[in-house]
Amino acid sequence: MQKIILLLFAGVLLSAGCLTASEPPREAGIALITPADPAPIFGGQATISEIVGREIPGVQTNYSLGYVVIPPGNATPPHRLLGSTEVVHVIGGVAEISCNNETVIIREGETVLLPEGALQSITSIGETDLSYLSAVQPPFTEVIEVLVDGPDPSNKMTDGAPLVIADPRGGIEWDLESQAAAYTLLNPVLMNETVIPIAYSIAYVELLPGGYLGFDGIRDSSDLLYVIEGEIEVATPDGGTIRIPAGSAAYIPPTW
Repeated sequence: MQKIILLLFAGVLLSAGCLTASEPPREAGIALITPADPAPIFGGQATISEIVGREIPGVQTNYSLGYVVIPPGNATPPHRLLGSTEVVHVIGGVAEISCNNETVIIREGETVLLPEGALQSITSIGETDLSYLSAVQPPFTEVIEVLVDGPDPSNKMTDGAPLVIADPRGGIEWDLESQAAAYTLLNPVLMNETVIPIAYSIAYVELLPGGYLGFDGIRDSSDLLYVIEGEIEVATPDGGTIRIPAGSAAYIPPTW
């Protein structure tokens, strides 16, 4: 039986991303987000489709989110994101990620957090395209991206190791209704035994056909549901529904 798989991104603000079963959002701003057309990056070595960022009106998050594709044998050149972290969740293919003085291999379903300012490069080493979600916080702008061509003059910024989450089902399991399973991948509040330098949380969710999640209003924080596989239907405060196919997302504004 095919499962529906999605990622849930929630900003960690005043409430630290706590879930509540209270009233629906006061603003009926739940929206379907379809990724933008792919745009070439790094001289055509890869493409990115923006999901959340400066070009998405009415969507307020404390991170940017894009869908990146790198053909086999291609790579992002060594670069830094000054003052911003990057979280990579691999959807397909195999990534070899160099981060400062370490190299890790990341496969489908795995996640890695790259610390801010890290000297990094991502190479597609599988036989098929590498595809992944890239979450950058603070949100990505061209100003923060610094290519490193030749000797690196910023050795003082090479501290910090990648944080790898190899098993999406190995995190904190949520207590949900039947036909649904959800696991915390990254949460700087709930996972306080590890320093997680982000101000949002990520959860991995699986729904069997017919399964559902009860309403999750999130105090003081937006909620983004990105569908990896299958299709979901999100109820809106006015009693309607929005269908979210694989590759698209539902944006839910803060409860209050």
